[in-house]
Amino acid sequence: MWRPWGIGDDLRRWGRQQAGLLRADRALPRLPGRRCDSPRVLPLSASVPVAHASVCLLLLGLGACAGPRSGVLVAPQEASGPTVEAGEPSFVAHIAGQSLTTAELLQSWLHRDSPGVRALLDELILERLIVLESIRLGVRVDPGLRKAARRQALDRLDQEVAASGVSGMGSDEFLRQRLGLNPGPYKERIQRQAELDLLAERVVRAWLLCTPHAQVRVIVLETREQVSEVRALLAAGESFDHLARTWSVDDSGAEGGRVPPVVRGRAPLALVAFETPVGEVGGPVREGDRWLLMRVDARPAPMSPEHSDELSRAVEASLLQRPIEDPEYWQWKAAVVLEHEVDMTPFLRLMGDVALD
Repeated sequence: MWRPWGIGDDLRRWGRQQAGLLRADRALPRLPGRRCDSPRVLPLSASVPVAHASVCLLLLGLGACAGPRSGVLVAPQEASGPTVEAGEPSFVAHIAGQSLTTAELLQSWLHRDSPGVRALLDELILERLIVLESIRLGVRVDPGLRKAARRQALDRLDQEVAASGVSGMGSDEFLRQRLGLNPGPYKERIQRQAELDLLAERVVRAWLLCTPHAQVRVIVLETREQVSEVRALLAAGESFDHLARTWSVDDSGAEGGRVPPVVRGRAPLALVAFETPVGEVGGPVREGDRWLLMRVDARPAPMSPEHSDELSRAVEASLLQRPIEDPEYWQWKAAVVLEHEVDMTPFLRLMGDVALD
């Protein structure tokens, strides 16, 4: 569902350095964000229409910029790591008796690569939110799946090192000599991330199943005249599925207009999804320069986190049928930032006048 920074990114960065495209002393990583079917940075959003993600809320977080990600699969209060006393500045270097602070490093990084810094903050805060939501919803990952995911993460590491063009070098040696990383913590990080991916999928799907939602199909049209034509064909008895395949300009038309479930909300599509009787066609709804007709197939009764065993079975069965899709994830993010308090004041304070409020 999402692709965090991993060995492939490190290998590509190293390759560009060897080719002279980047200077090793000037290169700064650009952290990819979450993805479902395609890589993209998806910052946390306070309001997300189903058809078009609205990127508007950047959230807190100051965490380690490198090294293993500790505490990913435990409750936040159980995570351990270096601490700094309140009001005490942290340092990254001392030069001839003068200190270089973490704030100076981050301010310089933000000037040079603002999207990368903000994407990293997004990654870190989302990891914490996933864990918090897993506790709230009672979501667990089968130990067998976790073990397999950890093994596959190491296998991918070995494969990507082999594909890097460096002959006769194992992954441990490559990490030490080429990337300057301690293999043990690095491998633990990518294994924990693989486990987190499994947890994230189940958290998002469990949230959906516990939230009022509608299963819908849509026909996306370019003009109001086409809307009238399709309505007339529906009235004449043509099936919505067939018309979606033949008329819709959206990729969902190939599946008869099926799109991910729409949760209850104030967005126009959500209002139509809950105001239209099941089995009927609602709309048209204008989305940008296009028009949507929506058929409501079902509005299942929400499940309860209190019935964790039943919920777990439903989650696993649904994931086998269909993996998490982008709009499902966007809707979860829009809701989770309202469920949990997130404060980016510490980050803004560190950034001084570099970052916008």
